[in-house]
Amino acid sequence: MMSIIVVGCGRVGAELSYRLFQNGHRIVVVDRFSAAFQNLPDDFNGRLVEGHAMNLDVLRRAGIEETDALAAVTSSDPVNTVIGHLAVSV
Repeated sequence: MMSIIVVGCGRVGAELSYRLFQNGHRIVVVDRFSAAFQNLPDDFNGRLVEGHAMNLDVLRRAGIEETDALAAVTSSDPVNTVIGHLAVSV
């Protein structure tokens, strides 16, 4: 079992999070808007963190220091790139 942070809870992020959850992984989903978490199925049992993942404090609340992997799947490639660089620097 891996601990995985998924940044972005749109169509792609919600689907990725749910499939990983179904496969037995511990999932933390981060999104700027709490309404995005409604994209997740009702039986999703991961952790939800509201906030902008370009903020290191938000990544720390999500457990970046202990996670095995991070998937940045927001709708913005530049934002995903910055988040990836932040995650590697921690």
